[in-house]
Amino acid sequence: MHPHPSYKQFHAIWYVLDKMRWTSDGESNYVTSSTDIKPLIYIVFHENEPPNSFDNTKFKIPRNISYSNEQGIVYDISYFIYPLIYQVPGLGSGNGAGATFVNLVGDGSTLSLLKIKGEIEVDSIVASDIPLFTQHLTLSAAYADGKKGGFAFYDRGPESPEEPEFTLKFKHSWARAADLGLNFFDRQLEFYYGGAFAFPEIDLERSDLGDFGDWENMSSAEQEDSIADFIKNFLLYIDLVNIFVTRQGLRIDLTDDRIDPRDGYRFQYEKYGFEGEGLKNFDVEDHSLTAYYPNDDLSSVLVANVFFSKSNVKKRLSIFGDTDVEDTEKAVAECIEESKKEERDSSVSIETSCRGFVRGVQDFNLEGNNSNATSLGGPNRLRSYPISRFYDKYSFFAGLEYRTYYLESSTPFDYFFEKGVFEAVQSAVFYEIGQVSPTNNSALYSNFKYSTGIGLRLVFSSVVIRADYATGKEGQETTVFIGYGF
Repeated sequence: MHPHPSYKQFHAIWYVLDKMRWTSDGESNYVTSSTDIKPLIYIVFHENEPPNSFDNTKFKIPRNISYSNEQGIVYDISYFIYPLIYQVPGLGSGNGAGATFVNLVGDGSTLSLLKIKGEIEVDSIVASDIPLFTQHLTLSAAYADGKKGGFAFYDRGPESPEEPEFTLKFKHSWARAADLGLNFFDRQLEFYYGGAFAFPEIDLERSDLGDFGDWENMSSAEQEDSIADFIKNFLLYIDLVNIFVTRQGLRIDLTDDRIDPRDGYRFQYEKYGFEGEGLKNFDVEDHSLTAYYPNDDLSSVLVANVFFSKSNVKKRLSIFGDTDVEDTEKAVAECIEESKKEERDSSVSIETSCRGFVRGVQDFNLEGNNSNATSLGGPNRLRSYPISRFYDKYSFFAGLEYRTYYLESSTPFDYFFEKGVFEAVQSAVFYEIGQVSPTNNSALYSNFKYSTGIGLRLVFSSVVIRADYATGKEGQETTVFIGYGF
């Protein structure tokens, strides 16, 4: 038995993807109707082949939110304006306000506004699923303006130290993103492609890029270590400037509700391309499979999620020519020769400074020729750890969450600050495991990190507000945010 999900199931997923080929005129040459895809999806979730007389009704799950406005269906606008207390592991806490509007013009589009203050301060606007000429082609766009914030960077690998390697504080940053989506079969099948720009302005005075301490009381070896760490971290910081990310993906959604699913399956494949300021460039591929198993009256649901991420370097880097290792002594000698030409006022010797500098460049080049899969930790995966706590070339995650609904209602309401439907109060218990590794072998599927916890949620027709408490090997974390973890 494999220590991770069935290989046959993963191969079946790729079989489904491979069959969804599109001709130049945009018509599928394989999938012709919503029922044609069902036998293929059956293979993904079952070990055996589908029966000869396959029951096409098996996955015909009624969807609570329809986007087929071409049939003349018009939906009333709903909105929810809410105060917000946020706490995100690894980012900080604070307060703010948000507003979500659904079906702005009766077309299924969504507009979300968010303003938060505290340890991070961000204003954001997100518009989703805006139809372009047809309901099958949509545009989503996002704007974010950050005025304050910080981020901790941890060392690579599954056994990295609990303390961050360095931290960055932001003076100001902004980001822009846009996606085009192409959907079919009442949005049960969706393709999308887009990109995002991010321009952070780092406060180097408040950031912690190295331990400089008291130079005079340090040994030369300690001084060299400090300089090497600073140089490597500073180069990593430079690589965060002017980030461009491409995003493309596929979503197969056979659930009863896009916002609060209680029955069905959802598969998502995403590929990201990361490009820094000409230094570090790599791709990331994410695969996520979520299954929802309700009880008979849908008052509770068991949610199971399996997530796998891999990465690869697109372009190897070597900053400062061949300083990346072949001839360390030559590089140090050249640095010493150049340093002697400059006036200096330091208690650190030229040789120690140069050895620290060269080592820092070598360490950065070594790190730069490694790629980073989607990290574990934070509000979505391994919730007892801070955001981006664990990362490496590969990552694996599996989670179970049992959700129970109380005070369920489908009565519409229309108040000054909200209009729509309050659906339920929800409690949850969850258990999560995950691991990262430089290789995709048994090391990725053993010695798991874990999180256990409880949650309380308010479920509205337009938004889910979540509060989770999780505990693990390194302590406890509380998450208060919007939307489900998985």
